[in-house]
Amino acid sequence: MLLFALATRGPSAGAPPARAALHMAAPPQIDWQAAEVVLNTPIARGTMQLRLKTAQAHRYKPGHIFGFEMEHPESGEALKGPYTVTRAVGADMFDVVYRVIPSGRKTPLMAQLGAGAHVRYGGSFGTPIDEGIAPECDRVVGLATGAGIGPLVGYAEAALASARAPLEIELYCGFRELADVCHEACDALVAKYPDRFRWKPVISQPVTCSAAKLSGFGSELSSGVGSTAVETGYLQGRVSIAVPPLLGVVDEKTHFHLVGNGQFVADLQEGLLRAGVDAARVTTEKYFNGKAVPNEDVAQYVASSLKARAGNIT
Repeated sequence: MLLFALATRGPSAGAPPARAALHMAAPPQIDWQAAEVVLNTPIARGTMQLRLKTAQAHRYKPGHIFGFEMEHPESGEALKGPYTVTRAVGADMFDVVYRVIPSGRKTPLMAQLGAGAHVRYGGSFGTPIDEGIAPECDRVVGLATGAGIGPLVGYAEAALASARAPLEIELYCGFRELADVCHEACDALVAKYPDRFRWKPVISQPVTCSAAKLSGFGSELSSGVGSTAVETGYLQGRVSIAVPPLLGVVDEKTHFHLVGNGQFVADLQEGLLRAGVDAARVTTEKYFNGKAVPNEDVAQYVASSLKARAGNIT
């Protein structure tokens, strides 16, 4: 899922590496700890949310990267990989949203784990989302693809409930089809914080009218230049194309966090920087395709879309 492999039992990892350095040559050493599955439930087609109860107190926050290990039910082989924390649930439980890859070696078996199953976890890498955002930022924009919405939702839940929360948090996440949209946690935040939180799924495949009605998301929304941020429905297309014209005025107190496909992250990051957004106001996490270089056309489109809004940073 992420950009490094995990070693077998060893000494605890040292200081968390920067996100950009996670595609390291040598795998980090993990001090594996026991955990028990509490819940493992589908939250959309092909996407699951796993809740683990730890034997010892943890210090995970949304955006932390950790190692997960389970035993193959037939061969006994240790299946392991890195994942990103969605949310902490007290001091001894945490959630992770993950995508099930039908042809994968681990995630189809991972999806079969039931309550009470014994697994292992360990390590603490990367920077939690909230620690990368300066306290003076009053607007946070999260952009993601697929399961990347998990840590962004966890961050939003914690931030909005805190006394030092940004005035406004908005999330945009790309999905292939409406059936793939992970919406319940986001909808709950809209209901609880209607004046401070908003979100939009972005659907990359064409959507029929009947599918839209069945989904409950309503109709497709305009994403043309000059549009203002919308309050209902979904966007059609790619996040990097559909969302930038809707971002309105971006000032020095706006922070962006990008999570997902390396190409998606590279394109948006480059476009934001070209538009004049300070590098410190753009934090990222790449789940795969970490060596992708920005697409010139997409990056320029993002930059031009932001600059087209009066008052934006130039």
